[in-house]
Amino acid sequence: MDGGREDSVTVTFNGQDKEIPYEPHASISALLEHAKQAFGVQSNHLLALFNQAGVELKDDQSAQAAGVEPGALLVLRQSTVKGGA
Repeated sequence: MDGGREDSVTVTFNGQDKEIPYEPHASISALLEHAKQAFGVQSNHLLALFNQAGVELKDDQSAQAAGVEPGALLVLRQSTVKGGA
């Protein structure tokens, strides 16, 4: 596997991988919405995107500012922060 296309990132969720469009200046929250749509996840506000190191990406950062590059592998899973505490 070569890491995907130049203009997309791969998101993994529940053992499935999907490629979603990558826009360097789009916010992480926009990327998160694309990922939720790709997997058909509706209205789950507890999900977040994580990088391969397991660090949760901040919704208000741009993809580029968060260190996300074309071809990156991101993980969609339960947020460690949004669950309330």
